[in-house]
Amino acid sequence: MLRTLLKTLFERNRYRQLPHDDFILRLRCTVIGEGMLHPGNIYLMDHAVRHMPAGGCVLEIGSYAGLSANLLRYLMQKYHRTEDLFCCDAWVYEGYHDEKGMATKYMDGRSDVLRSDYMAHIKNAFIQSSKLLSARQLPKAVHLDSDAFFEAWELQKELTDVFGQSVKLGGSIALAYVDGNHAYDYAKRDVENAAKYLLPGGYLLLDDSAKHQHFGSAKLAQELRQNADFETVLANPHYLFKKRAR
Repeated sequence: MLRTLLKTLFERNRYRQLPHDDFILRLRCTVIGEGMLHPGNIYLMDHAVRHMPAGGCVLEIGSYAGLSANLLRYLMQKYHRTEDLFCCDAWVYEGYHDEKGMATKYMDGRSDVLRSDYMAHIKNAFIQSSKLLSARQLPKAVHLDSDAFFEAWELQKELTDVFGQSVKLGGSIALAYVDGNHAYDYAKRDVENAAKYLLPGGYLLLDDSAKHQHFGSAKLAQELRQNADFETVLANPHYLFKKRAR
């Protein structure tokens, strides 16, 4: 029992990090959501952006207030990657007690702040942080849940994004960061949909997928480790996969 506990604690705390980077340090205290981006994911994103194949875009599923989107755009700029960055988010959230049948229309812990107003604030924070930090090449950010986004992607629809840009969806993906709903069915659909367009040698980073976690995305990661279509690149502690060439 003690050995198992120590092993679990060790796995939780052991991960690789990038060397000190002034911008990334400042970014984490500038954009809402600092506690939602694991330092190990920064290392994995850096690896994937540096090594992803040419000819595809970067896709982020689940953007919240823009912390990871602005990080991805910075890394792409740092490594002279000119691919487009697409983002999709429905800007809704599940309350802490919804699954217990205690859902309300208010923000968690408050009775005077509507969820809809809170999420409008988060969406606006995404827009403003991107305009500040990624002004030279804004993300192509669409206000859709991932299912609707992939339906539009398959049809190669042209939509207006949250910045008022006209964006054409569709095409190949070089890196997919799956950070939407972490329930198993949702995460599995996101991975399956992204995998259809993922280039050989393309990367898939699955957030909240560490072995010690209890999300559906963590269960999914263990299944992907056995999937012949994917190579496990690194668990840090969340999993980065690479699509095998056929």
